[in-house]
Amino acid sequence: MIENSQVHILIALTQADSLSQAAEHIGITQSAVSQHLKNMEAKVGFDIVTRQGKKLVLTPGGKKLAKLGKSYFKRFDDAITEIQQENNRIIGGVSLGTLFGIGKSWVAHRMVEFSSHFPELEVKVGMDYPDRLISAFEARDLDCLILPRSMTPPHTEAVLLHSETSTLVIPANNPDFNINKDTTLKELIEFPMIFFEDRDPLFYQFCKHRYGALPRNIKPRLVINAFGQILQAVNAGLGIAVIPTHVLNRSFFKDKVKTFGKEFEFTSSEFDFICHTEVKESLKMQTLYNFLHQEVNKLDV
Repeated sequence: MIENSQVHILIALTQADSLSQAAEHIGITQSAVSQHLKNMEAKVGFDIVTRQGKKLVLTPGGKKLAKLGKSYFKRFDDAITEIQQENNRIIGGVSLGTLFGIGKSWVAHRMVEFSSHFPELEVKVGMDYPDRLISAFEARDLDCLILPRSMTPPHTEAVLLHSETSTLVIPANNPDFNINKDTTLKELIEFPMIFFEDRDPLFYQFCKHRYGALPRNIKPRLVINAFGQILQAVNAGLGIAVIPTHVLNRSFFKDKVKTFGKEFEFTSSEFDFICHTEVKESLKMQTLYNFLHQEVNKLDV
């Protein structure tokens, strides 16, 4: 049986290039680390570490054991935290990962507010690319994720957090943009466009929703991946755009650009709240989800 102290050494070796560094991380001697490794290799029957040049690295088998050990200690800490939660106190720590866009526009702000409600809780928020977020989640470096439903990894506990809507915005009180509810798709694409990215998915989703067809060969006048600046450009009369309604409702330009109400709104994406199976019923996860869900419902108000 591998001992807990030996698992700590495996985990330390994932962040070290030598036995001396691993020993320093966990506060024991280098000779003790070496002896533990020999004992572990004798027990499991395969090499746990190997040399790559001057570096000492874990073998594929050693990496698997280290990952399993890290998961074990994370689950153990979570269990202790849940047992300590008395009188509805939320203590310990929670780490959440999400994409840059929704992270900057909404999640980070809400997590700051969540932290202020629970001063005994250590809150960490990370924004990154989907593959890196999912890898960190699977390695137990993140407790939960907020991702578009299309990116939700299988075999996880996921529940719908928010259905995001988007809408068409045009310059207000500008005779050059005589767009109305009867404007056809052919007429619409004659106006200058402002895109978030090349072949802007929000604009094409809007066309599919509103007209049941997709336009071809559109060359936008301006491409800028910042919704605040897109609204600024629309207000300046540079073109029309499609943006998330929650961004519009929180923007300085909310009353300075023109929209066409619910008839022109459409569901552009759905976001899931994702957590590990063993903590889905925990007070901490339920409290966080309920807080975010209540707050997210205010976005489109």
